[in-house]
Amino acid sequence: MEYITIYSGDDQAEISIIKHLLEEHNIDYNLLGEATAASAGIGATGNMGMRIQVPEKEIDRTKQILKDNGFLGEIKKGRAERRKDPKLSKWMFIFLAALVLIIVSFLIMWFMNPS
Repeated sequence: MEYITIYSGDDQAEISIIKHLLEEHNIDYNLLGEATAASAGIGATGNMGMRIQVPEKEIDRTKQILKDNGFLGEIKKGRAERRKDPKLSKWMFIFLAALVLIIVSFLIMWFMNPS
């Protein structure tokens, strides 16, 4: 039985969800690159990432399951657009920096007070 790579990525949470979906539908699979990803501690950095392979006869069924659950198709496009426009995180960083400056100024005034 020949196995074909159906999904690859370095996000361990996504891979875990896909593994669960395949087990739930009784689809046999191989997971390649998991040991390398675990040893790196930050995903499969420096290699091809983790790859899920399924038997050749299960390709169409697996693709449909992954598509129904948002792992194939338009989800990649949405994720790319969301990552390009991080305005909220920029403002959150500015707010936190201002908050730190205010706290530091209060601490300096408190410790410099002679009484």
